[in-house]
Amino acid sequence: MEAFKLVQWGAPGQYVDVPKPQPGPGEVLIRMKAAGLCHTDLDMVDSQPGSEPFANSFDAGYILGHENAGYVAELGSSVTDLVVGEAVVHCEAFRRGAICMTRGCGLDGGLAEFLVVPRTEAISIVDGDPVVYAPLTDAAVTAYHAIQNVVQRLKPGTSAALIGIGGLGTYGVQFIKLMTAARVFAVDNAEGRLKVARDVGADETVRFEDDGKRASEQIMSLTKSRGVDAIVDFVGTAETLKLAAAVSRPRGRVVLLGMQGGTLGVSWGLLATSCEFAISLGSTRQDLREVCALVKQGKLRVDVQEFSFDNVQKAYDQLRAGSLVGRAVVVSP
Repeated sequence: MEAFKLVQWGAPGQYVDVPKPQPGPGEVLIRMKAAGLCHTDLDMVDSQPGSEPFANSFDAGYILGHENAGYVAELGSSVTDLVVGEAVVHCEAFRRGAICMTRGCGLDGGLAEFLVVPRTEAISIVDGDPVVYAPLTDAAVTAYHAIQNVVQRLKPGTSAALIGIGGLGTYGVQFIKLMTAARVFAVDNAEGRLKVARDVGADETVRFEDDGKRASEQIMSLTKSRGVDAIVDFVGTAETLKLAAAVSRPRGRVVLLGMQGGTLGVSWGLLATSCEFAISLGSTRQDLREVCALVKQGKLRVDVQEFSFDNVQKAYDQLRAGSLVGRAVVVSP
């Protein structure tokens, strides 16, 4: 079968012919329909041999694609609660706090005709459209898990700031609006993404300029110098982390998702009194079930830009350039 593989670190992926996988006991063979693309893929492609966090953890030579959805093609022995032809998404719970091998990240992923996964990692969406559900398996569910870190703080009269309104941040805005009555500030450096934030419910949009200084001043002015109760940073540069610290109110909470390698100095006077800081990585299968339920109920907007399997590199190029409209999803016939 044809697959799109990361053959070596620091080089673009390549189309290769590989054997069709076969399901073992307790496994499911998925005929791939949709695979979402992610900035993490670009981070892996750009990794130099031996570099952190990927190339020092596992070897290149695996099929990319970690946002996967399709149809059951074959069941391994002992799998009796799915049927051939049923639509499923793949969910592999990430180990928090460290990079580990997952499908599409060290292990063969879904940019191929078929994918084998353990039954425990296949979640039925019955007759749902895999193209819509594929981005939920990482972008949406990772944002959902992070928002769960702050929802208890967001009572009526409180506010939250989301920094970075890309594939994850757009979902983050929606989850906070669905689950809380908080006032939402969306922060980004691109007007197009701020427009999307307004479209999905953000109450205030703030342009990230001058390394965040102007955004900090604007948020503090709009909150009458009170600051915000919760900040979720989907970027993770030194500048965005500095902004997060600057706008937090006392006893606030900052949650970091972005993996851009920024650092934040923590000391008296650098962070609001009793402000908490957390790093959120990955999600759980229950998170994914709940996110899928929101889509089925029509409560979550999912924007995708479809690409054919022979245009995977084009999709990655547009992802790198920031010119996508919605989440890039590679769709198989």
